Amino acid sequence: MSIRRPCILILALALAAAAPCGAGQLLNRMRAQLAAVKDYTCDVTLNATLQQIAVSNMRMTLYYKRPNRVHVEAKEGFALLPEEGLYLGDPIEEMMASYDLEPLGPAAFQGKSCAKYALRAKKGVRAADVSLRLFVDSALALPLGFTGTSEQGGAVTTVFAFRRVQDKYWLPARTTVTFKGAPDAPSRPGRNGSAGSGRAELSFTNYKINTGLPDSLFVQPARAPGRGGSGAGKNR
Repeated sequence: MSIRRPCILILALALAAAAPCGAGQLLNRMRAQLAAVKDYTCDVTLNATLQQIAVSNMRMTLYYKRPNRVHVEAKEGFALLPEEGLYLGDPIEEMMASYDLEPLGPAAFQGKSCAKYALRAKKGVRAADVSLRLFVDSALALPLGFTGTSEQGGAVTTVFAFRRVQDKYWLPARTTVTFKGAPDAPSRPGRNGSAGSGRAELSFTNYKINTGLPDSLFVQPARAPGRGGSGAGKNR
């Protein structure tokens, strides 16, 4: 028996190492999913029905460079993006830069099994008085979406869809944001504002990855008010 006990201990340690990832390990896997992407360029199409405007097939070019730099240019006319609920570039990086994620256990989101987290603003980060919840695909370690609700009755739901690009990179394919009611409906995490009610959908295609985008692309002069929304033609 004395000879077999070390073997049993080694086997137990091996099984523990192979056990399903805990909450912290899932977040580390999620962070690593896009880490190999240093920069990218892609085409973006916006379809939206917002409080006072409807947009159909607005075409833009999105440039992203780590860490968390985004520049958007219109293919024609001007670029318009709603402020609420959007995460451009690397949504995982942006989210985890501002929020600590508290595990809330297993859940379901859009019919998929997932892990649920509460988003708590980090010290020094201004955040709206909104209850925020993130849902992460436990198998793929990718965000499925998040929800936000305010005491005033406003709500926002963001749904992410990712695709495998070049057989090795997971990148956004579509982001859909739905706003519901209340003058003080919650905006994208960390922002206040009147979201009203509406829906916006962004589609991402034609990726070019790790081409070495210059820093100068993300340094832009200030734009006049109303000439573009989140990340529209400016460094973020």
